[in-house]
Amino acid sequence: MDKKEKNRLVVPFICLLLSIGLWVYVTNVENKIRTTEITKIPVELVNLDALTSSKLALTPNQEFYVTLKVEGNTNDINKIKKSDFKVQVDLSEYAWKKGENKVPVSIVDYPITVSIRNTNNLTISINIEDMVEKSMPVTSDIRVTTKSGYFASKPNVTPEEVKVMGAESAVNKVSKLVITDKKEDVHEDIVDNYEIKPVDENGSDVLGVNLSEKIAKVEIKVSKGKSVNITIPTIGQLPSGVKLKSIDSSRKSVELLGPKEILDTINEVNTNPIDLSTITGNKDINLSVVLPEGVSVAQGEENLTARVNVISMITKEFSIKVSITGANEGMKVLPSKENVKVTIKGYQDEIEGVVADNILATLDISGYKEEGTFDVEPKVSLKGLNGNFSIEAVEKIKVTVSKEIAQVPPNNNENNND
Repeated sequence: MDKKEKNRLVVPFICLLLSIGLWVYVTNVENKIRTTEITKIPVELVNLDALTSSKLALTPNQEFYVTLKVEGNTNDINKIKKSDFKVQVDLSEYAWKKGENKVPVSIVDYPITVSIRNTNNLTISINIEDMVEKSMPVTSDIRVTTKSGYFASKPNVTPEEVKVMGAESAVNKVSKLVITDKKEDVHEDIVDNYEIKPVDENGSDVLGVNLSEKIAKVEIKVSKGKSVNITIPTIGQLPSGVKLKSIDSSRKSVELLGPKEILDTINEVNTNPIDLSTITGNKDINLSVVLPEGVSVAQGEENLTARVNVISMITKEFSIKVSITGANEGMKVLPSKENVKVTIKGYQDEIEGVVADNILATLDISGYKEEGTFDVEPKVSLKGLNGNFSIEAVEKIKVTVSKEIAQVPPNNNENNND
């Protein structure tokens, strides 16, 4: 073997010796015993039923940690993790009271390569409250959009009511129990299970409470609707002087929802009645649709507005020519005017068609046998009009009565003598 070949073998051998020496040094000199702290090691609470049996509960949102001082060889210390430690508090071992409770913890498991130096003073503080419960309805927030021509009934939720249990501060935060979902383009019945969520007044989840039922069954009937006409019944009589013209509705028909066998028997629905005795003029009235049992209506169609239109009576004045009847021999009667004012009353839509020819005014002078001036009201009658009209006022006229002057006829005998 030449010198060059020898040198090539010597170098790796020296490196190996140095490595062995370094390992021996580190193992025996540098890997010495040392102590360190491991922080934020979680503490597990076990046997929570011990609190429940005493009608107590943990205050929500508490987190429990301890710091452990561990001792061991440097290599072992460098290898350990928080998850290597199991620390617990057994709630069944203590008598609890409301408020803050300071209790020791137990180290259930840890790496055997290290030792724990502070086991004697490891404690945590646990806040305890009264456990309360209250019953609350389950509210559906399931939004359903159906296909055109289909309608969804209100969700049927089972159970309707659930008990909320837990620490008093947490239970008091629960504003309602909700189930939520969104369904689109629906054309079939919906039957599904949903998680019941306790939420606060802002709609945020409330943690730290228990529910007697965690799941709700929801059924939503989806069916094709049937359009039927709406009839508005009336009761009572309109006050005197008012006539019904029409009742106009904001909606003439309604979409009914329900089993087909029921819908097939329905051709129209009524609203609650309008009491006509309370109507004195045109009026808007809010009404509700009266539904047969087992039937509902599409959302937003439960109510409508009816406009009651009435016709009131008015008066109208006419100028009517007076007809003179009757006579007394030797007496002359002269009225002060030929026409008098006559006022009649009737419904507005009817009185517009009345003309002067429908009114007769007569003056009977047969009773005037003495001279003088008299205020006289002509007799007025209506012709060709129904009983809805009445005479409200007739103008009086002056009548002058005088004796007629007899005229002497010419003497025919004297003319003959001439």
